[in-house]
Amino acid sequence: MRSLYVASLLLAWVPAITPAAEPPASFSERAAVLLNVSERDLNRIVVDSFHANGGPRFEGQKERVSASVSGLRYHALFSDPVIRLGKDGTARLSLDIKDAKLRIGRLERSIAGVQARCEDAGLDVDPARPLAVDVALELRIENGALRVIPKSVEIPEAGERLRLVEPARCMNTLLPRWFIWGLGEPYLRRSFGNLDEVILKRARASAARLEKKESLLTKGWAFPKGRGLDPAAKLHLSPDTLDMSGGSLLVGLTASSAGPAVRSTPPPRLDGAGTLPPGSYLGLSESFVNEIARRAAADPSRSRGKSNGNFRRLRASDAIYALCPGLRSIDSKDNVYFEVAFPTAPRFEFRRFDEGGAAASASQALIRVHLTGMEVHIRKIDGGKATLLGTLHVDSGRMAVVPFANVLGGISFRIVENEWRVSSVGLQFDEDLAAATLQELTFGKIFATSYAPVLLRALHLGGTEFLPQSFSVNGSYLVIGLGEPRSSPERASSGAAAKRTETLLGSH
Repeated sequence: MRSLYVASLLLAWVPAITPAAEPPASFSERAAVLLNVSERDLNRIVVDSFHANGGPRFEGQKERVSASVSGLRYHALFSDPVIRLGKDGTARLSLDIKDAKLRIGRLERSIAGVQARCEDAGLDVDPARPLAVDVALELRIENGALRVIPKSVEIPEAGERLRLVEPARCMNTLLPRWFIWGLGEPYLRRSFGNLDEVILKRARASAARLEKKESLLTKGWAFPKGRGLDPAAKLHLSPDTLDMSGGSLLVGLTASSAGPAVRSTPPPRLDGAGTLPPGSYLGLSESFVNEIARRAAADPSRSRGKSNGNFRRLRASDAIYALCPGLRSIDSKDNVYFEVAFPTAPRFEFRRFDEGGAAASASQALIRVHLTGMEVHIRKIDGGKATLLGTLHVDSGRMAVVPFANVLGGISFRIVENEWRVSSVGLQFDEDLAAATLQELTFGKIFATSYAPVLLRALHLGGTEFLPQSFSVNGSYLVIGLGEPRSSPERASSGAAAKRTETLLGSH
């Protein structure tokens, strides 16, 4: 879930992070992340998945179906499926078989001790009278995963809409074909009388494949992603609760350092009086983002690092002497480097930002970060030994940005607060200039997102991708509105040809 990288994005304003001294304590929060999928977007996901698996036209063949039926071949044209959500964890998926033709190459039956054989019997669905199929579904959280369970299938008027086709020829019998067909038609009708059970079996197999393939709501994640972080110090995020009372699919994901904990009660709903997107959205709690920041600061893989980026350019220029006049007493600055440490992790706040005051039509989201105790050490390597020359202490740093969806794709930020207070020990620093330099570095990093947006990759569900469209704050949640999803062409086309030849009926 790339939208969860808000914390790591803001932490990237500085070149390196020294881990905090102590690992974070245990943490658990219900509904740390809320994922809401509207019925409209859910239908788009279902249709995209249907097309990615070969729909709306299917065809195939099966050489051996049973001891008496072989040489099965078929083709069928379906309407796009439509899903309707209930309020109590149920849903109904409906589609029409618009046109279908099934033929049995050979149908055998013993008559008077002789194995009679008829060829090319079958059934048709008249395009003028499509066959409706309704699948009842149950959605629930089970073992830390969202499960979609097909419960039953209804095919109204199947007996009237399925037209049996008389065999083209019969062999190994002295009886006329019409007489043989009179004996075999009831048997064949009974064979297709369990069509609902066959479709239900296929629906359950498809749901099982979906659970195995898609990880967004069927598998847990661990944050942050640092390889050197002790697995016991990571947060585990997994689906916990499901709420469909609002006419959409609202999943609450629990973040816990002890692993998933499954509960049956619904997650807390967002403030109805607050700003919410009209459709699908992702909600991130403030405490969850702060916990990720604390654990990222404790990650030992984020080791002490020498100056890079803007800090390296600053060190290489003569401007460094204006920032730190004390360096003039050093013979050479070639082996001088900067090191940034966070004894205390940054703290994030989510606030509403009403730029137009009371007359504003809608509030925006403001992400504020507080830095306390940040240190910039200046060290020099002499004879293979690093010596501390001086330290610039950031007594307080306060930055705030307003995120927005960039027309180039991805997310950009507009900076609205940028205040720094510093002090120093050791080498002589120009503290006012140092604070102004930190402001400039921060402004440059944020301004760069206007032409180089971040998080360009979208959130995928099946063959459908969701793009960030709006940002707002509701209570303690940063709410990211997910814009109109679009089909992902490379995923939608993958495997489609093979799926078209997969048998729809399966083995008996």
